[in-house]
Amino acid sequence: MTRSVKNFLSFLGRCGQLACEGDWRYYAWTGLLFALCLVGLNAYAKQFVHGLATTGMTDQVAWGVYIANFTFLVGVAAAAVMLVIPVYVYKNEELHDLVIFGELLAIAAILMCLAFVMVDLGRPDRFWHMIPGIGKFNFPGSLLSWDVIVLNGYLVLNIYVCAYLLWCRYEKRPPNKWLYLPPIFIGIVWAVSIHTVTAFLYVGLGGRPFWNSAIIGPRFLASAFTAGPALIILALQIIRRVTAHAQAGPEETATPGPEPVTRAATSDDLAALAQALPAFGEVPRPVRQSLFTAAKILEVPAAFALLRQGAPGQHAYFVLQGRVSVNRTDSGRVRTVRTLGPGEQFGEISALNGTPRTATAVAEEPSRVLRLPAEALRQLMKTPEMARVIRARMHDRLMISDRALLTLRHIVQVAMIINVFLLGNEVFKEFYTGNLHVSSAQYLYFGLHGHHALVPWIWTAIACNLIALTLLMLPISTSLKWLDLACVLAIVGIWIEKGMGLVIPGFVPSPLGEIVEYSPTWNETLICFGIWAFGLLVYTVLLRVAVPILQGRFTRATVP
Repeated sequence: MTRSVKNFLSFLGRCGQLACEGDWRYYAWTGLLFALCLVGLNAYAKQFVHGLATTGMTDQVAWGVYIANFTFLVGVAAAAVMLVIPVYVYKNEELHDLVIFGELLAIAAILMCLAFVMVDLGRPDRFWHMIPGIGKFNFPGSLLSWDVIVLNGYLVLNIYVCAYLLWCRYEKRPPNKWLYLPPIFIGIVWAVSIHTVTAFLYVGLGGRPFWNSAIIGPRFLASAFTAGPALIILALQIIRRVTAHAQAGPEETATPGPEPVTRAATSDDLAALAQALPAFGEVPRPVRQSLFTAAKILEVPAAFALLRQGAPGQHAYFVLQGRVSVNRTDSGRVRTVRTLGPGEQFGEISALNGTPRTATAVAEEPSRVLRLPAEALRQLMKTPEMARVIRARMHDRLMISDRALLTLRHIVQVAMIINVFLLGNEVFKEFYTGNLHVSSAQYLYFGLHGHHALVPWIWTAIACNLIALTLLMLPISTSLKWLDLACVLAIVGIWIEKGMGLVIPGFVPSPLGEIVEYSPTWNETLICFGIWAFGLLVYTVLLRVAVPILQGRFTRATVP
């Protein structure tokens, strides 16, 4: 077994231990979710024994709330691409730190999708038929086989990318772009494909005229790119609040303890930097010699602030000994952006760009730090290896800024405009022509022959979508509280529109003209709650592991 494999297995073992640790809030939340999972599992055990007769589905309405949730969650999973494209295609720095949260959400969403498909099967013991190479896969003739491929393929891509990037952060080494960029760009196409294939599952059923529309695919994507980023906005704000470790106050403006001792750099200091940062050994001797006049060594006491948020930036720093915490104050709370050990740098972005500091750096323990002026740092970065390491580490942080959330707001805003526009097109097509197949739409929006179970659902969805669109178009949605309200309304509206408003009307009336209404049973609802709790539990555990790694608090160097 190679050393890399041993290190990775050790990494997985430590992640498992970390997932079992937390404060009372973590245990209360995960305990609640686990309890709901057990309730859902108990309800599914009843369904497994008695069959789908425990649900509200019938011969006439063969799909229900399970497939409604499946359709919605496929869109949530696909929405991770709306973080990937701005970062890796358009080089958006605001969202760079947040991509992994979208990919982790995609993992949890796909697992929930697969769970909803499983509970929708009347004979789950026959699921093995859908395993390629083992069962009767019927590829490429069956659209369901395509769905199995794209969903599981997207799950594998996201697991690989997240595991690799987090492992590199854990090892404190820059990732190899050829090992993660190709899967990321493949994932962009794959994300679009998973929701397009899901739309084709509906469109391909010729006996259901309510679904026979070429606009279903674009509607699915537009709604996915609305609800998914909206859900990410809410999740990021929860993460930002939970990871805040202190309330910002006047005490942070004072420098506690004695002043640091400043002296000139010596050959021993540069040797210490070369040992902690091997790339420094590639720097030509003349450049290293010039550092003796430019560099200063700071012997910093614990709790001393080396730089402050908002102050002008003229120097960059390299940690030679000890640990330094980089903290950012947002909305009155302090959050750890990075935790740095020997060989790591901070303050380089402001020094190179001449911009104010974006965070405050505080020594967690007595530390020795090398300080370089911006011009000396530029000379140092003329060495390709040093430039590669420094640029890679510029993104080794966890910064959930208001600007990043507002960037996501623009995505939700545009996608919601397209979603409402396409919905209007669909309504026009159904009602203006007055053809023979308008009965399903008539049942959905106004009721049919005294049956109107879905009418309150769809008009609630339309109201939520229109109110969310209005809020997103107004300047007040730049305030996070109004943005949160718009996101919640958008999520609720799209869940109803793509769930009860899409799945059920396709079966009512049946091809024989029968009108059989559907409503989920209590047992069916408990199973849904259990699966949603399972997905949230998975996402919570993934975040519990990912956040300390992204902050630099959980690394290989911190092995007790």
